[in-house]
Amino acid sequence: MTVELSAIAAADPVARAAEVAGFPNLGPEDRFGVRQIGHGPERIAVEQRLPVGSAGELPIGWLGPLADFVTGRAVQSALVPDVGIRTLSLHMQVGAGGLRGGHRILATGEVVEIGAHSVLASGRITDEAGTLVAEVTGRFIIVPGSVQPVAGAGSELTVPETDSLAVQLGAEPAAGGPGETRFVLRPAEWMANPYGILHGGIPVALAGLALAEAAAAAAGRVRTLGVDITFHRPGLLGTVPVTAGAVVERAGQRIVAANAIVYQGSSQQPIARAACTMLRTGV
Repeated sequence: MTVELSAIAAADPVARAAEVAGFPNLGPEDRFGVRQIGHGPERIAVEQRLPVGSAGELPIGWLGPLADFVTGRAVQSALVPDVGIRTLSLHMQVGAGGLRGGHRILATGEVVEIGAHSVLASGRITDEAGTLVAEVTGRFIIVPGSVQPVAGAGSELTVPETDSLAVQLGAEPAAGGPGETRFVLRPAEWMANPYGILHGGIPVALAGLALAEAAAAAAGRVRTLGVDITFHRPGLLGTVPVTAGAVVERAGQRIVAANAIVYQGSSQQPIARAACTMLRTGV
């Protein structure tokens, strides 16, 4: 697909941002307590209401839908409505305090660069006092399609009642290979994005769950420092399960490095791959 830059950037960014701000939430945003609360040209403001959390701290997978939303919605706000986007990569660097449960976090997203084939966006996530929770960058590829309002399926914005990411996703542990931690979910209708495929935040959340459990099994208490997600192909709704398998590559005295693959059907055809660096906090 070859496009001219002038053909994809919104001619009136202010009007386009206001239009996109009126789009209804989708299931992943509602289920994870995420909603847009402000907008401007090529930028948006978002909030997420978090569950209480275990010992006050939550696994970073809880930020998956928020990270995809705050960068992706900023990109949508900057483009004409008759082109589509798909998440190509997400990169998160986590603040020193980690992700604390039981309160509201705030995020701002803005477009960094509009290219002929992809768009780069960044996001900053803080608590209500302004303390850094995470920095996010997202790369989105331009695809045929359109970004238009999608009628909701009757879901409502909620504060998650469980602090278990596995319960939130409907994911169950499964037997894996040597040293592998594996979780499996059946993609539900609420997990769809505007194009009818799996929302980009769901593989991020599932990978985050598997990575956290694998690291805890190998090294005890850990806190995520950073995670990189690269998307390879869309996840589909339906009866074929989505699996995340994580393996700890190195568990040092202070740092733990782990990788995960998210796939549907065959691990040789991944939906996404993730690389994560964590800090041991139980030593």
